[in-house]
Amino acid sequence: MIHGVGIEIVDIERFRLVMERGGQRFLERLFTRSELDYCMRQRRPHEHLAARFAAKVSVIKAAGAALSLRVRDIEVVRGAGNRPEVRVTGLCTGFTVAVSISHDGGLGVAQAIIEMQG
Repeated sequence: MIHGVGIEIVDIERFRLVMERGGQRFLERLFTRSELDYCMRQRRPHEHLAARFAAKVSVIKAAGAALSLRVRDIEVVRGAGNRPEVRVTGLCTGFTVAVSISHDGGLGVAQAIIEMQG
């Protein structure tokens, strides 16, 4: 059964400006070391970071107040076939999270679905 669905859109240029202003401390408050390592190796790291931030927010929206997640509780990883997957710290067992991420045209977008098992 579906617990919740969340979607988020991030303006990549705006995110880049905030990222530059906030520096490394800002990034470390939002992203895990492995997320930063992956994104900073990319040609346009701000696009990948903005899309991952959108994914994290979409998971928080799907979780709702009942599950009370924070941005740092969520890590976006590359799964089988380079599909995005999320690892969620503090999420009760019995839940699965599916996420889809994209960035194009100056926007990063993500959608998450949280399902309760059984």
